[in-house]
Amino acid sequence: MDSAQNNIYVDRFKDILKHEHFLLGIGEISKATGVSQRQLRYWEEKGYIKSEESKDDSKKCDHRHRKYSHFTFLKVSMIQSFINDGYTLNAAVQKTDAHSLLSKAVKQFLKERILDVTVVQNGYELDLGSIDGVPGKHVYAVIQKNANTKLILKDFV
Repeated sequence: MDSAQNNIYVDRFKDILKHEHFLLGIGEISKATGVSQRQLRYWEEKGYIKSEESKDDSKKCDHRHRKYSHFTFLKVSMIQSFINDGYTLNAAVQKTDAHSLLSKAVKQFLKERILDVTVVQNGYELDLGSIDGVPGKHVYAVIQKNANTKLILKDFV
C-alpha cells in the first residue's frame, strides 16, 4: 500500500473514531462472540443487554433488525468469557456489570485522547495529546508489527 492510500485509510479511520455510535447486527455480534442469536435475544428479553432502535424498523414488520452498540458487543464478550470460565449466566452478568465503569473509562480515554494517527514504518503512531505541566509536548503511542507498543514524548508541531 502506497503512502497516499495509507493517508486515505488513516483519514477515514480518524473520521470513524469521531462517531459515537457504532451499530452491529445480531449476526455480527453472534459470529464475533460465539453467542447464538437465540441466546442474544434471550439475554435482551431478560434485560441483560439492550439493542438500539434501528432506523430500518418498520411498524409493518412483526420483527425488527436488532442492532447493538460497540459497548454492548464488549459486554456480550465479557459475559460469555465468564460463562466459559464456569459462571452461571446471572453471575456472569453481575460480574460484567460490576466492571462496566472500566469499559466506560476506556471508551472515554480513546475518544478524548486519540487526536491523530500517522502511518510509520511497519505500523502507526497515535497522538495521545499533551501532558499537564509539559507545554509544547505530546505523548505518542508507537505501535509497530512484532514489537511492544512504545510511549514517547516529543515536540508537538
